[in-house]
Amino acid sequence: MSFSFAKIERPTVTENIIDQIKEQLLSGKLKAGDQLPPERVLAETLSVGRSSVREAIRALQYMGILEVRCGEGTFLSENISLLSDHFKASYLLKRFSVMELIEARKTIEGEMVFLATVRSSLEDREMLEELQQKMEEVAEDVEEFLKTDFEFHRKIAEMSQNSVLAEMLNAMRELTLEENLDVVKKPGQIRNALGYHKRILAAILACDAEGARSVMLEHLRNIESTIIELVQGKLEEGK
Repeated sequence: MSFSFAKIERPTVTENIIDQIKEQLLSGKLKAGDQLPPERVLAETLSVGRSSVREAIRALQYMGILEVRCGEGTFLSENISLLSDHFKASYLLKRFSVMELIEARKTIEGEMVFLATVRSSLEDREMLEELQQKMEEVAEDVEEFLKTDFEFHRKIAEMSQNSVLAEMLNAMRELTLEENLDVVKKPGQIRNALGYHKRILAAILACDAEGARSVMLEHLRNIESTIIELVQGKLEEGK
């Protein structure tokens, strides 16, 4: 005897919080510019943990739906049209997790490239130059470019001579693969990435550790803004 069961999809607590905010907006009880209750009050009112409230707020903040003003609180932004009946909370939360990974990459790769600049050998730098050249050669092949792009970042991790940072980078590779694929498919994005890589390489070759870190952070901020743009586009399509 064989059985076939369908997976039961259950919304998370965070998704339920987002749904409630959406309903408040659609009903007119919340309007652009309104201030939300403090995190503690929301958690008590909804009978949920503060971590779930925090996650929902941060997810909506990334999308520009909420604004967190230092010392004032959390407010509804003017751009509330995204929270329509077609709002896809699960899609947003998936991308929110990716945004957290990008945030982590800034911390990890910023320090990693700094150390790589200080500690790398002449042979290391020559190998990094070869990887940069290979990226130029495979720029028309998205999959090959992504593979070589990762090898470039992994080589920098190796050059940092910090095995913990290198393992962290490896762990994030699979988690961000799908989003990286979406990012590089955007017209002009591969050339954009190549430009950042050239500048990172130039800073490393010039022994400019601070400059290398600065360009790496600029590169990751560009990826972050591109992902936000792609998510907003997907949500607009669902209207």
